[in-house]
Amino acid sequence: MTRRNLVRNTLCVIAVMFYQLMAIAAQDNPVISDSIFSKVLNEERSIKIILPDTYKPGSSERYEVIYLTDGEWVSELFPFIYRFAKGENYVPPVIIVAVPNTYINGANQRDRDFLPVHVDSPPISGGAEKFISFLKDELIPYIDKEFPTNGTNSLYGHSYGGLFVMYTLLTHPGLFQTFYSTDPSMSWNSDFVIKLASEKLETLPPGKILWIAGITETYQGMGIGRMDSVLKLKAPETLHWKLVTFPNEKHNSVRLKAMYDGIKFSYSGYSNEPLAFHPMNGILLKDKPAPLFITSSFPEMRYTLDGTEPDKTSPKADMMMQITGPAQLVVKSFSATGKYDLVARGDFALGEVIPASRKLKGISGGGLKYSLYAGTWDHLPDFRKLKPLQTGIADSLFSLNKLPLKTNFGCVFEGFIEIIEDGYYLFATVTGNGARLYLGNEIIIDENAIHSSETAGSFIVPLERGFYPVRLEYFQKDADPDLQFVYLKPGTDNPVPVPPGSLYH
Repeated sequence: MTRRNLVRNTLCVIAVMFYQLMAIAAQDNPVISDSIFSKVLNEERSIKIILPDTYKPGSSERYEVIYLTDGEWVSELFPFIYRFAKGENYVPPVIIVAVPNTYINGANQRDRDFLPVHVDSPPISGGAEKFISFLKDELIPYIDKEFPTNGTNSLYGHSYGGLFVMYTLLTHPGLFQTFYSTDPSMSWNSDFVIKLASEKLETLPPGKILWIAGITETYQGMGIGRMDSVLKLKAPETLHWKLVTFPNEKHNSVRLKAMYDGIKFSYSGYSNEPLAFHPMNGILLKDKPAPLFITSSFPEMRYTLDGTEPDKTSPKADMMMQITGPAQLVVKSFSATGKYDLVARGDFALGEVIPASRKLKGISGGGLKYSLYAGTWDHLPDFRKLKPLQTGIADSLFSLNKLPLKTNFGCVFEGFIEIIEDGYYLFATVTGNGARLYLGNEIIIDENAIHSSETAGSFIVPLERGFYPVRLEYFQKDADPDLQFVYLKPGTDNPVPVPPGSLYH
């Protein structure tokens, strides 16, 4: 086989595997095909419901709903894009409801349902108000009854569907929170909807999100440019909106980019992970700032130092900052709707350098002593009242995976840590279970519960050269053992595991 044929065959195999993976990914979300008879429209309407992959019957979790017009064309494309964005933690899980168009004698009735007023061509136009009534009085109540919704709805439409989305925002703004309009025919009927926007935009209630996307080359021809001008002039400050165009795209191809950027825009600031900074707390010296690292990434973060909650006029929080004590640090991330705003707090007290012991007798280097305990806990027990199952030294060869218990156990590591340079030391424990760290007799990290995911507790403290007593308590319940004991030394910005060579027993 020639090299060219080998490469061609390899690429073919990779392509087949890729499409197989896409097919598997498309099956991750439960899909329900259903229908509902509309008295308003006097016809049966088919619907397709795509449930989130986290959906579990009987669960208390409730979801936002995104309604898609032109459901026969976007019922696979939109969920695929949404699933990808969710995998990147840009958006929350949602229920997607695709509403295909009605066909009468083979003729698509979307012009009837999407166009607001009757015009001579197309002659079936003018049924938008009825279609809105179908959504408002029949479909949305049906979905709310049958599925775990939370009352927040969004509407997506393309072309005439995008025109319909804009018309719905202007005439029935309370029906949806977010309105996605991709390459909309804003110029239809002598700029009908553009003129309506000029009249109605200023009366919109707060908290609405509008996303409009088009093609650069047809920016004016589709009327999108004129709508942009009206929005800039008349949109209230409470309308969170954005209008973008994409070059070198076609009327249908633009949907892919527009959908992806649109949902990222509307859920800007969302994360299923907590807002985090390190150190989370600490002791600081007077007039000697310490480094602080924000480990979460959000489009907008603000902070205060007096314990009050930040607003959008507060100073911006950078990923790397300096903090001077005393301070009650509050960092807040801002989301598009405010629904996903997050807050994290830390307390940094003024103090002195903790004195060290210069020399210790009867200790050995290479690691801490460990004691293993059997038990099932949701919080750290009082290990001093329990009898250990096993003891030993947590040296360079030690691993939690080598212990005889893999679940339902606890460990206590105790001894001394040697500090070889004066300065600030940031200590952290990283685990999905519970951990507590003592320095001397003081608890400096107390993560005393099971977490939904692996998280870190941290504390910064000024130390001097010498030895400090250290005790680390940890419990493991029903997952793989996971515990890291790390620190950040003075003058560095990369936390590393505390080496066994710096630990004594």
